[in-house]
Amino acid sequence: MENNIDLVVLTSVVVILFIIFIIATIKELSKMSSEELAKKEGGPRADMIRYIGALFTDDSIEPGKKITFLNAVKAMIDDIPEEEDMNRKNKDQDASQ
Repeated sequence: MENNIDLVVLTSVVVILFIIFIIATIKELSKMSSEELAKKEGGPRADMIRYIGALFTDDSIEPGKKITFLNAVKAMIDDIPEEEDMNRKNKDQDASQ
């Protein structure tokens, strides 16, 4: 009989924990259904823009360094479309051959 009491106590503890888990899951699911999810734009471009924004909100960086960095990034961004145009032209030439 003593072995059965251990089994009953263990089973009751597991059942109580399982019920708590179910209740917590239902509460979270109902909370999630009432709130809209904010979708963040992804990809390297969005990450770069977030990084640049974080640089300009950081007060510990000197304004002169911020402008230097911004000018360097602008130059890099200006070079990107030229490279994309070159890649498109190369692909078009390869496709026509």
